[in-house]
Amino acid sequence: MKEIKILSRGGQGAVTAAKILVAAAIKESKYGQAVPNFGQERKGAPVYTFARLDEEPISTHTYVYHPHAVVLFDLFLMELGIDPCAGLRENAILVANTPVDPVGLEIGSSFAKVGCVDAWGVTKEIIGPVPPNAAMLGAFACTTGWVGIDAVCTAIEEFMTGSKGEKNAACARAAYERTMVYAR
Repeated sequence: MKEIKILSRGGQGAVTAAKILVAAAIKESKYGQAVPNFGQERKGAPVYTFARLDEEPISTHTYVYHPHAVVLFDLFLMELGIDPCAGLRENAILVANTPVDPVGLEIGSSFAKVGCVDAWGVTKEIIGPVPPNAAMLGAFACTTGWVGIDAVCTAIEEFMTGSKGEKNAACARAAYERTMVYAR
């Protein structure tokens, strides 16, 4: 089982991203589970969301305390005292929303693999000023390989119908192609 911690701020679409990630896993005949956690329910407040992916049914229903991967929607969360490295498993993966090379990220050294994408830039270019969740899902698929980009795009188009789904799927594909993956 792969356990994922998604760190974001309210309004960035992390809860929706977790649901779409699980739907993508199911499309590939896998099992998935999304576990949202809300604190202060307001735009900009830190949001922790968790997901699990597995080839077998998942019986655990807790938060993720020792993630195999961390998806970091906003680097500013670290300035708020949130530690993306807390409880990491050995050989953990980081997927970060940043145009910066991971060498410039202090936290990058704590992970065996780091995928970086300018999710805000990709999203703004393709859709406009909306949450970067589709782009982050594309980056996740590229960095981890735990779910395929085709399944992610299909799940996005089913979750968000019409042109909204098509644009978000295009955003996920673009982010998938633009993600820079670095391994230690």
